[in-house]
Amino acid sequence: MLDIVKNSVARNGNGAGSVNGRGVLRRKLTPAARIALAADIATGAKHLDPSLKQAAAATGVSPYLINKELKARAAHEAWAERKRQEVQRANAILGAWTQASDTERAMAVRAIGVVDVWNTIASIVA
Repeated sequence: MLDIVKNSVARNGNGAGSVNGRGVLRRKLTPAARIALAADIATGAKHLDPSLKQAAAATGVSPYLINKELKARAAHEAWAERKRQEVQRANAILGAWTQASDTERAMAVRAIGVVDVWNTIASIVA
């Protein structure tokens, strides 16, 4: 779930041009360096990846609600990925079916089982 935050597009791995909000207050910076960093963030010279707590404070919502939203997004993405895989498998079956001869199709139906094929057709028609 937190992979959405960890794998943010803004994260470039070396910290150049991007500031991780989770550790910004722990940096051992002088007051002047903090002011310079804040100015860089304000002007867009550096990008700030806020922590969940910082994002919550900036938007006036609770971290719990942000966490809940991130979990819902992750669940939706997992569902969408399962659907994409189902479509890919169905397309593979369709491709094999359309390329098969009548004899090969009959062999496939016997191998699958006529009852299973009829039950599938019945579930679509019903």
